[in-house]
Parts: sequence; structure tokens; C-alpha cells
Amino acid sequence: MQDMVPPEFPSWIPSPLRSVFLELGGLFFLAWLGRMMHHVRLVQLRKRHFWSLHLVWEVFTALAIGLIADGVASYMGLTGKPATALVIVVAYLGPGGLEAGVIWMAERYAPPRY
Repeated sequence: MQDMVPPEFPSWIPSPLRSVFLELGGLFFLAWLGRMMHHVRLVQLRKRHFWSLHLVWEVFTALAIGLIADGVASYMGLTGKPATALVIVVAYLGPGGLEAGVIWMAERYAPPRY
């Protein structure tokens, strides 16, 4: 296989901005991968059609969830493969899974209300 050279960014884009584009592109791809795993699972369960409006909404969900997961990984001090795994898992869980997780954590660790 030939050595693949990554595409060059135009020279008028500053170097720090190039790294941001590459990082966000990779982040979006990982979040999209997690959301597609969820979407395909629902298709296999016959809860939705593959080519549907849901597929469009998964793109926007992947953008939002990817940024949230990246923030959580940064807050936890994760880099490399652990951060990648966190982004994919959080994207797979999506908004509903995150809500259920936060409720579970609040019920378990918050002081009881009387």
C-alpha cells in the first residue's frame, strides 16, 4: 500500500487553527461512529428505518454529544485511547443514556430529601 499523505490545509490558515480543525474532525467522526452504532441497533430491532429523518438528527446529536464528551474527558484528564473510548461510549449512550446515568448518580450519591 502506498504511503498515504494527509491533505494539506491552505497556507492562509494559521497552524493552531489547523490543529483545532483536525481535532474537531476526529472528535466528530468518533461521536458519529457511536451514534451510528446506536442507530444501527435500533434498525436491527425494527424500531426505525435506516434511511429516515432520524439519521439526519443523529448528525446533530453526534456534534453536541462529541463536544460534551470531549469536555468530560478533558475535565477527567484523559488523553489518547481512554479519551477516544469515552467519546464513543458517551455518543453511543446519547442524551437519553446520559440523563439516566445522571439520575442514577444523583439518587445514589446525593443526600436524601425528606
